[in-house]
Amino acid sequence: MDTQGTEKRVVRVTIFQQPYSLRASGEAAETEAIAQGVDNLMNQIADRTSSSDPARVAVLAALHLADKIRTLESRTQTLEESLGESRQQLLESSQRAEQAESALEELDRASQEDQSKSAVEVHERAAGIFERLNSLDARLADLLTNKSH
Repeated sequence: MDTQGTEKRVVRVTIFQQPYSLRASGEAAETEAIAQGVDNLMNQIADRTSSSDPARVAVLAALHLADKIRTLESRTQTLEESLGESRQQLLESSQRAEQAESALEELDRASQEDQSKSAVEVHERAAGIFERLNSLDARLADLLTNKSH
């Protein structure tokens, strides 16, 4: 029941055969549902313990609810720790993914540089071969010219 910044209303409920007028904020149905849960719990405890003493039943119900709260707090703490570990693993995975992406980009750049170097080397080799062919053509022409004379 949130009590900050909202108007409070009077909600009439019955718990363990006793009427109560509660000042509650929020929806009346929510307050009624909570009161119904407490009433059910107290009636179950009274049936199991064969006690009709409202104070004793109320104390046992309070102990039961306190135990539930402690259990839920423990589970919440465990879940928060697990969530923290999961967040850390996610952060580490994200960092590894960024590193892998950076490495892939570097490999891509290196591959492009290698391809560029290879293209330059092929062009240079082709130019060298072309020059040698021209030189051989010139020598062949000279030889043919010298034979015909």
